[in-house]
Amino acid sequence: MSALASTRTVLTLLVVGLLATFPLWGSAYFVGRVFSPALFLGIAALSLAFLAGYGGMISLAQMTVFGLAGYGYGVLTVTHGQPWWVGVIGGLAVATLAAFLFGLVAVRTRGIYFLMITLALGMVVYALANQNRSVFGGHTGILGIRAPEVSGHLLTERALFYELCLAVALASYLGVRYLLRTPFGLALQAVRDNPRRLAALGYHVALHRLAAFTLAGFLAAWGGLLGVWYNGAISPTTIDVTRLINVLVMAVIGGLASVEGAFLGALAFVLVTNFASSFTERFNTVIGLTFLAIVLFSPEGLSGLLARPVELLRRQSRARRARDELDELGVQQAVGRQDE
Repeated sequence: MSALASTRTVLTLLVVGLLATFPLWGSAYFVGRVFSPALFLGIAALSLAFLAGYGGMISLAQMTVFGLAGYGYGVLTVTHGQPWWVGVIGGLAVATLAAFLFGLVAVRTRGIYFLMITLALGMVVYALANQNRSVFGGHTGILGIRAPEVSGHLLTERALFYELCLAVALASYLGVRYLLRTPFGLALQAVRDNPRRLAALGYHVALHRLAAFTLAGFLAAWGGLLGVWYNGAISPTTIDVTRLINVLVMAVIGGLASVEGAFLGALAFVLVTNFASSFTERFNTVIGLTFLAIVLFSPEGLSGLLARPVELLRRQSRARRARDELDELGVQQAVGRQDE
């Protein structure tokens, strides 16, 4: 293992260790109000980054799927009085099915048309949730949603909920990382780069895009369950156009083609929202300025900024290795001339 790889491994383990022990040394406010929501919103942003960065599909329906998972859980547990595990299975199933149906409509389009179709689908669900009272609760939504209780402890207890969010976020991150190295993930990236060539090789392009959209919906659904437990309620404001765009802002701030960037962008978004709202009512302007600054000065997002020192070290390592090889070659040539 090279020095750079070993350093990266050590830093990764250090970051994971710090995050895992954060409730022990971090402030209660940051644990409960900053990092916990950043983790479950980061899962939604991760589903978008997976689609956009590796599948070429910029979807504005990810928060819709996120919200439908919460609605599914709320309807089953509050309206129909089912146990929490039924609500979890039902919420995941409803959201994943919705993602599959959205994908059937959208995956044969590309670019701005794909974005607009997913936005339109999200607005259809928002209008339905806002007007339907029998299932969605209308404008008020569904209140009094309780998180699961395990051994007498609600999963929404501050430290316990944070660790749960961290576990789901880490599993989502590792799952996406693994998926991108599989034949399916490589084919998906080929679909992004040159779908015609992949189709000529015999691959079903639309089916790959549909599978990716459904998997991303399943991922966003887990974030939706955590979000509805955190808020204790679900309403149409969770899936309105502002929220649909916010998740895109998170992904772009972090780096649209970066798996790690989804969580960095969500953390930056939550920090700016929380602290800017303490000083001004126009905190959305601050978010917009942050977005513009990232787009102008680092198109790769925050993950791109963090990757620059690593890339610099990698270049220095390659240059040092090349110099060593040249020096060794020079020594060998000099020895050869002496032998002659």
